[in-house]
Amino acid sequence: MQRGFTLVEMLVVLILLGLAAGLVAPALLPARHTDTSQFAALVAASRDAALRRAEVMWLRVERSGAWRLDGDASAAQGAVATGRLDAAPSVGFTLVISPLGSCAFDVRSDAAAQRIPLDPLTCEVQGS
Repeated sequence: MQRGFTLVEMLVVLILLGLAAGLVAPALLPARHTDTSQFAALVAASRDAALRRAEVMWLRVERSGAWRLDGDASAAQGAVATGRLDAAPSVGFTLVISPLGSCAFDVRSDAAAQRIPLDPLTCEVQGS
């Protein structure tokens, strides 16, 4: 009589260990996307709205921190969303968001464009 484990028993144990590691690993590893600033979340939500609605969106942020999201097709209906940022920006600006997912500051927002590191292709705020 030989002692040991069969190949099937070894595979079952390895599969169970892999499943357990897959469930536990996300809790132990740091998150890849650590950008949790309120402004970055607002830009991401505005980009998602532009993609879902398939229209150009304008995110207007005032110096007081009040913001307003308007859509191209919904301009006559009023704002799509409004709110207030806790950390008010030092300068007001307007961010134009394409339905393709890219974005850019409008021409009157040059001061904000120099202060806020924004990737125009992905609309991600970098370094916040």
